[in-house]
Amino acid sequence: MSAVEVEALVLDLPPLPEEVFQDLLAFGGLTEEAKRAMRLDAEKLLEGAASFVALVYDHLSRHPGTAKALGWEGRVPEEELYLRRAFFAAWLARTLGVDTSAEFAREVYRAGLWHGGLGPKGAHIPPEYVGLSFAQVGRYVAERVRDVRPWLAYLSAQEEVMRKGFDAALALREGGVSVRFQALGLAQPALPKPLSLRALSVEEALRKVYAALPALRDVSLEPLFAEEAVGLWLEPKTLWRLRPRFAVLLNGRDVRYLQGLATPLAEGDTLTLLPPGR
Repeated sequence: MSAVEVEALVLDLPPLPEEVFQDLLAFGGLTEEAKRAMRLDAEKLLEGAASFVALVYDHLSRHPGTAKALGWEGRVPEEELYLRRAFFAAWLARTLGVDTSAEFAREVYRAGLWHGGLGPKGAHIPPEYVGLSFAQVGRYVAERVRDVRPWLAYLSAQEEVMRKGFDAALALREGGVSVRFQALGLAQPALPKPLSLRALSVEEALRKVYAALPALRDVSLEPLFAEEAVGLWLEPKTLWRLRPRFAVLLNGRDVRYLQGLATPLAEGDTLTLLPPGR
């Protein structure tokens, strides 16, 4: 096995949630000065926040579409309602504080994954309902601040990050054959339980898994800086390769000794991310 063949486990992955978030915030003109001005609105916005959270979830429980998606037809489970309201309240507090951190971007992305069916209940929340919920927040803010424009840019950036998480969750169930992906050892905290997905090749499966699980990328991949031709110019591009001594196994066999990323998958196959130290 040559070094060139080993290096073949290099993936072209979408940007991380925090990269998307920062790019959108910059595009929307959300400068540090703008964020400082927005934070001056926080006290006024927090005054009615608790009532707003209650109204939002009252609406979600009464609307037939969202009630069905949440499994709340007929009766709303009190414990689940409490947890969902608590999560929404925590998100709203961070939003009103104009949180633009990488950690917050990943939380927003994770919410999109949950809306796409990767949450504990596997519930699928249609994106149009999520968009309308963001619109409700925008209206709440608009009624209480002088200049709503930076708030709308900020909320739009969040909505797009969440949508990308939603799309990543849906992609796991599209096309190909049904396979299972699991992470062991040092990588297991990023994926505590095996993940079911559909794919035709090792590369397709890895692209889908790493798109859905940024934390798994953190622990098992490293950036590889490259260039790509864009018209007459070369633009910088980041690829991702497996960290040294990590391996990807297909039914127990290292894929680098098969056909690498091009290795085809069959129904019921198991892919395993194996870190060093086992």
